[in-house]
Amino acid sequence: MVAALLAAGLALAGCSASAKAEAPTPSISTSGSASGSASPSASPTALALTTQSPLPSDKMLVVGVKNGTLNSVVAAPKGGHALAGGLSADGHTWTSTELPAPGATYTVLATATNTSGVAKSLTSVVQVTALVGAKTVGYDITPSNGWTVGVNAPIVIRFHSSIIDRAAVERALTVTTSKPVVGAWHWISSREVHFRPQTAWPAHIKVRVVAALLGVRAGPTLLGRYDTTVNLTIGDSHVITVDGKRHLFIVQINGKVWATWPTSLGRPEFVTRSGNYIVLEKEPTRQMTSCHAKITCDPKNPNFYDLRVDWDARLTWSGTFIHSAPWSVAHQGRDNVSHGCINLSPAHAQTFYGLARYGDLVTVTGTNRTAADLVAQQDPGMTDWNTSWTSWVSGSALGAITTGAI
Repeated sequence: MVAALLAAGLALAGCSASAKAEAPTPSISTSGSASGSASPSASPTALALTTQSPLPSDKMLVVGVKNGTLNSVVAAPKGGHALAGGLSADGHTWTSTELPAPGATYTVLATATNTSGVAKSLTSVVQVTALVGAKTVGYDITPSNGWTVGVNAPIVIRFHSSIIDRAAVERALTVTTSKPVVGAWHWISSREVHFRPQTAWPAHIKVRVVAALLGVRAGPTLLGRYDTTVNLTIGDSHVITVDGKRHLFIVQINGKVWATWPTSLGRPEFVTRSGNYIVLEKEPTRQMTSCHAKITCDPKNPNFYDLRVDWDARLTWSGTFIHSAPWSVAHQGRDNVSHGCINLSPAHAQTFYGLARYGDLVTVTGTNRTAADLVAQQDPGMTDWNTSWTSWVSGSALGAITTGAI
C-alpha cells in the first residue's frame, strides 16, 4: 500500500525551466488530498500538508499539517532512501534529521488525523535546490553482483575520495538477507567501509546490498554519484585451519573435516602471522619476486627469488598467499621454510584453488607473530575477523543492525 501511494505521489512530481537564470521564489505549498493537490472548494478545516518548495539544499525538510496532527511521514526521492526524521511532541510538524539530496525531488507521504478523529493519507512534492560547487564521489563494491562467496565474506565499499559524513552514507546503505543476520558497517578509513555479520554468514542464504548513494551528501559539497544494487549468494562453509606447529593444513566444509594436508609456513626470519585471514582473490599463475615482496632485489642475496608460481590464493595485499610450492614438498609437514606464504604440494594447491572462493576463512595458529601490524596498516581482509565485535561496532557511525528480509 505504501509503495503504491509513493508511486502515485512520484507520478505527480515535475519540473520546469525558465529561459532566464532566475532563482525560483520559495513558496509554501499546501496539499490535502491523496493526489497531493488542494481543491479550491476544499473545506477550510480540511486536513492539508504544508511544505516549502523549492527547498534550499542546506535546510532540513519540514512537513506541517493544518487542521489535524501527523501520525507518520515518509519523504523520499524516486529510487533513493527515505530521509530520517521525527515528529514534534504535539504532532503538528515532522522535521528531517539529515539534509535532503541537492537537486532531488522528494515525494512526501504522510498520514494524519483530523479534528474529528478520522485518519487520512496525504502527499506533497518538494523540489530541493541544486548545490553550487558540488562534486560527486564514485565507489566500487566487492563482491560483485552475482557472486557466490564464503561465509566470512565482508561487503567492501571503496570510495574514490574521502567521506566526511559517514552517518549519511551508512543511512543510504541497506543490507537485506533471506535469513535475519546481525551485522554492522565499520570504517577502515575515510575511503573504505566494510559490512560483516557478528558471526559468519549462514551458509546458502541470499544477500542483497543496496547503495542508494545518488545525491547523498557525503560532505558539505560532496554528493554520491550513482546507486548500485548487488545480489549475492553465500555458499558452503569453508573454514581452513593452518597449524604452524604441526605443519598441517586442515579444510572443513560445512563443519566436517574434508581434507588434512602437510604444509610449510614462513621460516624464523619470515614468520607467517597467526590470525584470521580471508581469501581475497585467486590467480592460476603469478610471477613472485623477492624484490616485489620488499625482501631483496639483489640476485646474490640468498633470500632472492624470482619464480613463476601456480595456484595462488591471495590472503593479504602485502603478499601472503596459499600456493603451490614443489620446491618445499620435502619440508611440508615437517619444517617451516617459506618466505611467509603457506606452501602446499602442486596437487593439493590445485585442489584448494578449485575449492576456494572470496570470503573463505583461513585461520593460522601456532606461530609467534600476530597480525596486529597488518590490521594497523588497514591491509584488506585482516581487519574484518581480527577485530572484536565491540570494536567493530564502535567503528560504525550508526551501530549494529539486524538485516531485513529480501
